[in-house]
Amino acid sequence: MNPGLLLSLTAAVLAGPWILMPTSSVRPEISGLLRPLDWLNRLYCGFWHRLQLENRCLLPERGPALLIANHTCSVDHMLLQAGCRRVLGFMIAREYFENRALRPICVLLGCIPVRRDGQDLAATRAALRALEQGKVVPVFPEGRILPTSGRDLGPGRQGVAFLALHAQVPVIPAFICGTPATNEVWKSLSTPSHSRVIFGPPVDLSDMPSAPPFDRTVLTTVTERLMDAIRTLQKQLLSEDDALGNTADRRDNDP
Repeated sequence: MNPGLLLSLTAAVLAGPWILMPTSSVRPEISGLLRPLDWLNRLYCGFWHRLQLENRCLLPERGPALLIANHTCSVDHMLLQAGCRRVLGFMIAREYFENRALRPICVLLGCIPVRRDGQDLAATRAALRALEQGKVVPVFPEGRILPTSGRDLGPGRQGVAFLALHAQVPVIPAFICGTPATNEVWKSLSTPSHSRVIFGPPVDLSDMPSAPPFDRTVLTTVTERLMDAIRTLQKQLLSEDDALGNTADRRDNDP
């Protein structure tokens, strides 16, 4: 490629967010190098995955929070970030975090490396530290990618319940569907889709213990409550789709 053209494209990418985005759409937490990355992510999610946000993200404007969602594929975090005004530092498989090419971006985004088996106390402590610093930590309670999660949710793991109880921060649920049906990173990134995300109100955990130790019964109850919040959003989307389908059928049958 011509060096002049390459330089022009690079300048366009870096300057685009400041030139094309109105001041009202700027996200307060997203600044510096994160801003062009956020701009590119929104372009990618909007055009390639035709992202449809069913409502606005209900995260608090500032302060710590957990964002929980079902895990359908490797672009889930990108879709959530495209719909939120807060920076979402997320948990990532340790081998990706330690990759020399990916590590600078992971550090910039505030990623938390975790072991794939889910048994990682260091990751739990890192997530708690991030929450103590006022950050938003997205977590997928299913613990792994399930390409069918947009239709049938998998069981939740109790680590998220422990985080929610220990940190005592707002827990915001989200439901994702319409993504590429694959658990392969490259396929999920390269396959176009019509993805949808819906956010719910904070999960009420006021009746649960606020200090450890948390016994297994409490953790099980909280885990189910968190998964139920995601299921409620799933049912809401399905009922809206059914209502739209019935309306369309009536119109088609009108004389």
